[in-house]
Parts: sequence; C-alpha cells; structure tokens
Amino acid sequence: MKKSVYMAERRSLRMLFIMLAIITFVVIVLIQTDRCIRPTIKAICEEECHAFTSRLIGKSIQETLSENPHDYNDFSKLLRDENGNITAVETLTGNVNRLQAELLVSLNEALDNSRNAEIDVSLGTASGVWIFAGKGPYVPMRILPIGSADVELVSTLESSGINQTCHKIIIEVNVHVAGAVPFFKTETNVKYEYILTETVLVGNVPNGYAVLGK
Repeated sequence: MKKSVYMAERRSLRMLFIMLAIITFVVIVLIQTDRCIRPTIKAICEEECHAFTSRLIGKSIQETLSENPHDYNDFSKLLRDENGNITAVETLTGNVNRLQAELLVSLNEALDNSRNAEIDVSLGTASGVWIFAGKGPYVPMRILPIGSADVELVSTLESSGINQTCHKIIIEVNVHVAGAVPFFKTETNVKYEYILTETVLVGNVPNGYAVLGK
C-alpha cells in the first residue's frame, strides 16, 4: 500500500517536473521569438503608418484644392524695375494664410476620422524570411494620430538653367502617428510635401528662401 502511494507521488512529481520543463521551454521560445521579430515588426509598423498617413494627407490636400482651385498669381506677385527685370517676389499673405487654415482644418478632420483605422500585418512578413512574406496569420495594427497636423506653405527659388529660376510654392505637412499591435506600439513622424504651384522665371532673379503664412 505504502509502495503504491509512493509510486503515485513519484509519478505526480515527474509529471509536474515535465510540465514545468515544457512551460519553461515555451516561455523561452516566445521570448526569443519576440526578440527576433520585434525589430522587424517595428520597421513594418513604421512603414505602414507612413504609407497610410501619406495617402491620407495627399487625398485630403487634393480634395481641398479641388473645391477651391488656385494658381500661381493667387499667392505671389512679381515686382519689376523700369527695365522689366524681376527685383522681388512678393507674397500675398492673406491668400496664403487662408489656404493654410483650410488645409489645416481639412487634414485634422481627416486624421480624426481615420483614428483607430486598422491595417493587417502578416506574421510571415514580420519573421524577416522572404519566403514567408505576406503569409501566415495576420495581426491587426491600429493607426493612432498623435496631436494635430502641422501645415506650412514654403516658397523656394532654385536655378533651373541659364538666366532661369524655378519658383515653387510647396505645402509641407508634418504629422506624428503611432501604430499599435498587441503588446507593442511604435511611433513615427510623417513629413509630406505637395507642390502647390510652380513657374519658371526668366531673367535675373534674387536668390531667396521664405516661409509663407507666418
């Protein structure tokens, strides 16, 4: 009787040790797997956040501009001397500020509407092995805009040939976004540039760089 009880206790202890060994092995495998794929998941999350936010910004800008079309003369005025040479490029600040405000409202509304948007990330891609790319179970990643968009209209003058200068007015947008997957979160800053107007000025043009809308 005592022997059978002893054998039963021994089998129980053996099973307990086996279960502890299995649990320990599984935990070690999970920790090592996490260490291996975490940098790849972070890079993928940042890339997906950047691509998603860039598409969102571009679409929002195009919708705003389609509702209120603009051309070069709406934002800049060329000043010339008595010989017809360009002496300065004057900014029409009122129009610049008005468009900048419209873009700011439109972009922030688009970001708010996209809050918690989900993108599926393949674990096969996260493994870093090219043969598994796009395969395996998918993990949902949520897009979380942080703060509000920063919109700025920038004017640049660049030489584009002999006695020619290219004047561009560029919309610069900066957005801070985060991508969240289970047990992991990454943040990235998205900078997007959109050429609003562009023209080539012929003649001697003073070199310069100005931030518009200040």
